[in-house]
Amino acid sequence: MADWNFRVGNSIVNKYVKSLYEVSVSYGIEKIVVAQLKSLKNCVLSLDNHEKILEKFSLVPKYGEDFIEQLKVELKLLKEVGNFLALLLKNKRLSLIVEICDAYFLFIDTIKGKKIFFITHAAEFSAADKKQLIGNFCKVFGGKIECISRKDLSLIGGIKIQFRSKILDYSIKSRLARLRQAIKGGSYED
Repeated sequence: MADWNFRVGNSIVNKYVKSLYEVSVSYGIEKIVVAQLKSLKNCVLSLDNHEKILEKFSLVPKYGEDFIEQLKVELKLLKEVGNFLALLLKNKRLSLIVEICDAYFLFIDTIKGKKIFFITHAAEFSAADKKQLIGNFCKVFGGKIECISRKDLSLIGGIKIQFRSKILDYSIKSRLARLRQAIKGGSYED
């Protein structure tokens, strides 16, 4: 098994990441689990008010059973991933699913030597744009690079880049927030 010196901020999340990883290794399905967690995370994030929905399911698990069944069918989830979601629901921890996915990706990144960047963009992000960005990351960081991207219209324009715990926010939304703060008497950094 992997070295568990790796930690994210939440010890509960660590436990779930460890158990899911151990299941994936014991069944030899590591790559499939990563791919399904990426699809699962994107699906959850695409829901309007996903945080409130997941919190509701965590507070009253019976409401989440149909949701999990729908995810299993739509995403063609492995039995093991479906069982994992059912366990989260039973333990009233389904609201942690996005955090667990991110921690899982970071853990895999750490043990495999791959660097995973999460890209959030407001406009279309073409394959050519992604390739150029990966090329730039390779020049700076070296090694294997992977970019996971998702569209978020609330950014208005621009891009956010997350690597491990670092976030570079070049979105218009964040610039407007900083400008708003400066107008109220704070400092403005661009």
